[in-house]
Amino acid sequence: MAAKDAETSAQKVSAQIRRDIYAARLQPGERLKFPDLCSRYGTSVGVAREALTMLAAERLVQPQAHTGYRVMPLSIEELTDLTVARVDIESLTFRHALEEGDLRWETSVVAAHHLLSRLPVPGADSTDAEHEAWSAAHLAFHAALLSGCTSRRLRETAQALRAEAELYRSWTGHLKPGSHRDVASEHRQLVEAVLARDIERGTRLLREHIATTTQTLIASATDWEPSGVPA
Repeated sequence: MAAKDAETSAQKVSAQIRRDIYAARLQPGERLKFPDLCSRYGTSVGVAREALTMLAAERLVQPQAHTGYRVMPLSIEELTDLTVARVDIESLTFRHALEEGDLRWETSVVAAHHLLSRLPVPGADSTDAEHEAWSAAHLAFHAALLSGCTSRRLRETAQALRAEAELYRSWTGHLKPGSHRDVASEHRQLVEAVLARDIERGTRLLREHIATTTQTLIASATDWEPSGVPA
């Protein structure tokens, strides 16, 4: 029972740290010191350590020899490499979904898009709650797109890569002021491809959607460390 309670506590603390990372209350590259974490989250060193181990598996924090952990830093090189993997794996998974998904899958995509389309794309002046609501709906929509694929491993791999990329999107914001990108239209076109079962158009649209997001993020990355290591 004690071990189960400790696991539950670690999961709770990891969820709190995860929220603070996505909201940039814990900054990219910031060292995570156990005394500070214990005080901030009202927990023990053992539970905090277990929580950080969980988050390291999600690539949200990074272990450092002899110094503990730090929040994963921003890196153009890492984001570019991540995008290459996502473009290939997500589009392949989506192709399988378009080939294999049934009517229930189509319905789940339409429902997820309906919720997402009712939320405004957050900007620099949006509240944390607005960012979190849109991000959750956005992740749910893209998960729905892939859920028609019958390969569990493909789905899990694609979703893990997307979750890692979501960190960059949440940290750098969505669109720079003055951008002419129409994200809502991109999502709507993906739904149209699903309903038409247009495999070639759908996979092309998803590849472009992922690549364009990365281009937008890098264009706003004036203060990133190219090596991913804070000065």
